[in-house]
Amino acid sequence: MDSIRNDESSAKKSSFGRRFLVIGIPVLVLLLLGGIFLTRYLDDQKLRNQQLRFEAEKHEMSETLQTSYTDVQHKDIRLFSLALAWAVRSELMRENYDQIDQYFIELIKQNGFGTVMLMDTQGFVKVSSDRNLQGKLFSTLYPSLSLNEEQLVSYPLSGTRSLFVLPVMGLNAKIGTIAFVYTYRTLGSP
Repeated sequence: MDSIRNDESSAKKSSFGRRFLVIGIPVLVLLLLGGIFLTRYLDDQKLRNQQLRFEAEKHEMSETLQTSYTDVQHKDIRLFSLALAWAVRSELMRENYDQIDQYFIELIKQNGFGTVMLMDTQGFVKVSSDRNLQGKLFSTLYPSLSLNEEQLVSYPLSGTRSLFVLPVMGLNAKIGTIAFVYTYRTLGSP
């Protein structure tokens, strides 16, 4: 009897060993492969999320940098405008419109500057880099903009363009107004 039981127990042991080899090892291999694929998938998702976050931060930083660059250009225009107003004032008091015209022609050759105009106290364009505008009323060219400013004012136009309006002051009163269109440079453009 003991030998029958030993045979049954050895058969059960060998049967268990076979089942383990036939079922257990493939299941372990599948679990291992599933773990590897799951780990790989989670790493890919993590990498994609980091790339999206990086792109968003890059875009935000680029916009902040462009805004700062535009602000610096705006401050430079303010400083430049003061010198321009004094130079035009000097020639305007002598009624030397040819010299003012030369200033404007040289100015529009500079990168970023568009049309430059000098208006008299009534708002008529006396000198302009665009000859077609001379003699016209400023309010017909830019109906929503005012020339009654006592300091430099910037009016946004389209995109990165702005119209700067600058009073030319005499000793006691305003003797004219300069208006010019400036296109702000963007980073990466010369």
